Amino acid sequence: MRLREEVVPAANASWHQLDVTADELAAVRSALVELAYGTTRVMPAGASRLEIIDVLEELNRQLGR
Repeated sequence: MRLREEVVPAANASWHQLDVTADELAAVRSALVELAYGTTRVMPAGASRLEIIDVLEELNRQLGR
C-alpha cells in the first residue's frame, strides 16, 4: 500500500521522488524501524531484513541522524 501516488522523476537522479509531510516521513521511518529491529516476523514480499535495514540507514544518513 502506498501513502500517495504522485511520484515524479527526481531531478538529477535515477529514481523517483514524492513530497511528504513531516508526519508522513515519521510514519514511514517508524515502520522501517519496526521491520528492521522490532518484533515483526514476516517481511514484505520481495524484501529481506537486510534490505530494510539498508533503506533505514540511508534514510537516517540523508536526515543527518
